Amino acid sequence: MIIEPLRDTKKLVNYLDEIEPKSVGLVFYHGLGDLVMFLNPFEKIKELYPKTKFQLILQSGLSFEDVCPDAYFLKDGDMENLNKLPYDIIAKIHFPMSEGQIEFSKGGLCCKEELGIEPTGGHRAIPRGKNRLVGVHFNITCLPDSCNPDEETAKRIWQDIIDAGFIPIETHFEHVFHNPVNTKFDFVDCSVRHVQPRISTLLGLLNQCFAFIGVVSGNFHCALATLPTERVFFLQKHFKLECFSRLPVARASILPGEYNNEVKEWLIKLEEVK
Repeated sequence: MIIEPLRDTKKLVNYLDEIEPKSVGLVFYHGLGDLVMFLNPFEKIKELYPKTKFQLILQSGLSFEDVCPDAYFLKDGDMENLNKLPYDIIAKIHFPMSEGQIEFSKGGLCCKEELGIEPTGGHRAIPRGKNRLVGVHFNITCLPDSCNPDEETAKRIWQDIIDAGFIPIETHFEHVFHNPVNTKFDFVDCSVRHVQPRISTLLGLLNQCFAFIGVVSGNFHCALATLPTERVFFLQKHFKLECFSRLPVARASILPGEYNNEVKEWLIKLEEVK
C-alpha cells in the first residue's frame, strides 16, 4: 500500500492506527540537509510505534549509507515499482517547506502535517566521519632546487591524494623569510598562503590532518613532532631522510621521472590500518 500522507489529508499515524502494519518504508527522496533534519522525527515515530518496523528508503549514489546504514537504497526501477518492495505500507515523505512561517522548524512541520505527531526537530547526532584532510608541503625556503619537486611530479602527488579518497591542503605560509621562487603551483586549489603566518596556526592545522606529505621543510619537522610517525610521508630529492631523522618514515623519490604513485598506495594502506 503506497500512501502520500500530506496530499491525502490523512497523516501517517492515521494509517498506522487503522492497519497496524508490521513494516513501513518511508520514501525520503530529498537532499542531505533535509535528511539530517528528518532523523529526529523518524526516531520519534519509531518510539511511538515500537511494534512496527520502520525503514528509510533513500536515493542511492549519494553515500547516504554513511549517515543511515540501515536504510534501503533505491535501485534502478524501484521508484516506478514501489509496490513491489516488501513493506505493508510505503509512505512518500514530501517534507514540506515552512514557507516563511517560524512557528515550526522544517522537521517540526513534517511531524505536524505529514506524520501526525507532536512537532519535534533539532539535529540528531550522526556518526563521526573519517578524517580525510592531508597536509601537503612542496616548498622549502632554503635550497629549493635540491628539495622541491618539479611541477609535473607535484601535480601527480596532489592527484594521487585525491584518487586515494583524501582532501589535500597545501600547508605553505608566506612568512617573513618566504622565498619568492616558491610560488603556488596552478593546480593547487586548497592552500593557506593567504592566512597570517603563525607557528601556532601551522600546528593547529597539522593537528587536524589525517596525514602529512612533504619535503624536508619546517612543516615536515613540525609534522614529525605533531603526528604519529606512521602518518608522515617524506618527499625525498637530493637530501636523504637520514640527514634529518632516523625515524621510520615512509618516503618516495621525487627526482624527475622517479616518482611512481607511492603516495596513493601509502594512503590506501594507511587507511586500512586505521
